[in-house]
Amino acid sequence: MKKILIVLAICLTAGSTAFAKDAISKDITVYKNPECGCCNKWIKYLKQNNYNVTEINTRNVAAEKKRLGVPEKLAACHTAVIDRYVVEGHATHRDIKRLLLLRPEVTGIAIPGMPIGSPGMEHGSTKEKYNVMTFDKKTGKAEVFVKH
Repeated sequence: MKKILIVLAICLTAGSTAFAKDAISKDITVYKNPECGCCNKWIKYLKQNNYNVTEINTRNVAAEKKRLGVPEKLAACHTAVIDRYVVEGHATHRDIKRLLLLRPEVTGIAIPGMPIGSPGMEHGSTKEKYNVMTFDKKTGKAEVFVKH
């Protein structure tokens, strides 16, 4: 009987993991300047990782950032929305997946600036250390989500 319960628990866990993978959104909308090369590289990176990208070219990305609640101190060159979350800057597909799996009570995540070595900002083997921050437009709180 004990063996049956263990096997059943393993099957249920495996099934819920498979369901969680299927439930993760891959539809992302990116607001960017049409001439921005690193934004285009980041979009290519997302597509290579099976995201369905809708590009919205705008000369006023700052207005989108403000509308979506991105704090100025966490701003980068492009802003994206996936599910109910904002993704600011050069996030890795793993950072986005972690956000969607954990579903924290935040507005989104941000990679301030344009760190060398982040997706879309590759320069040979050079990689800067950087933090992925969560932010919440209701409370104004920002904290480290992932360290790279």
